Amino acid sequence: MSPKRQFGFTLVEVLIAAVILFTVLAMATLSLRTVMTASERAARVTELLAPLPWITPAIRESLRADPAPERSGEGVMFGVAYRYVARTARFGAPPPRFDPDAASFVEYGPRFRLYDVELELELDGESSRFLYQELAWSPLAP
Repeated sequence: MSPKRQFGFTLVEVLIAAVILFTVLAMATLSLRTVMTASERAARVTELLAPLPWITPAIRESLRADPAPERSGEGVMFGVAYRYVARTARFGAPPPRFDPDAASFVEYGPRFRLYDVELELELDGESSRFLYQELAWSPLAP
């Protein structure tokens, strides 16, 4: 006669399965938390940078309206505060132009101004800074 056979799991097998299950759950929770944090950060950066395509043309128009050696300004667009400082990096003349009627070259004085622009955006304590160049010019005298 054989002894009665028992069916089921031993305590050691149940403990090993529980350790594996809780390890997988802990790793999944950590991954989900990391993804959520990255998603929130990306949303804040997107909100901060969203008005940039409207801010840079406004700065360009301001510089072209009055091409002074140094300009600065600030404003708010779509809830994002911005400040900029534009300093002349180079001030020069266009190349000489040949005038066929006079059979000579016409020289122009300096009228093109290349600016180094420092732009700072700020939204809810989060800020981002950009450096870029912008070109402006004075109209030709008649």
